[in-house]
Amino acid sequence: MRKLALGFVLASAALGFLAAPVMAADSPQAAPALSAADRAFIISLAAGAGLPAPVPVAKHPRIGLAKALCTATANCAAGGTVSCEGNNSSTSCTAVDGNCSVGEPGHVTCDGNTTWCPACPCNLDCAADEADCEAQCSPCQYSFTCSLSTCTEHCHCRFQGCFL
Repeated sequence: MRKLALGFVLASAALGFLAAPVMAADSPQAAPALSAADRAFIISLAAGAGLPAPVPVAKHPRIGLAKALCTATANCAAGGTVSCEGNNSSTSCTAVDGNCSVGEPGHVTCDGNTTWCPACPCNLDCAADEADCEAQCSPCQYSFTCSLSTCTEHCHCRFQGCFL
C-alpha cells in the first residue's frame, strides 16, 4: 500500500508540473500600462528627437594644398586678438597691436585685406571737460566741441576782444 501511495503522490506531482505551463497560457497577464513620460521617452528614441547632428570625422588634408606663406596676429586694445593668413608672399602680413592712448584699436593686414579690432572704448566726460575748458578760458569766451562717436574734443579760448 505504501508503494501505491508513493506512486500516487509522484504521479500527482508530475501532473502538477505539467499543468502549470498550460494554466499560465490560459490566463494571460496584462502588461503594466506605460506612463505618459515613458511613452514620450520611447517616441523620442524612435524619432531621434533632441539628438545632435552627427559630426563628421576629421579628414586627411588634401595633397597639393599649400599652407599660408605668412600669418599675423594683433592684440586688441579692447581685449582679444585678430589674425589673418596671407598667400601672396612671406612678407604680405603685418600686425599692429592696439593702444587706445593713441587711438589705435589694433589691426592685421594680409594680402592687402585689413581686419580691425573693435574700436577703443571712449571714456570722455564731455560735461566735465567743457567745464574745465570754461575755467581755463575765463573770463574770455570759448568754443568747445566733444564727440563720443569719434572720441575727440576741442577747447578754443577766444582771447581776441577779451579784457583780462
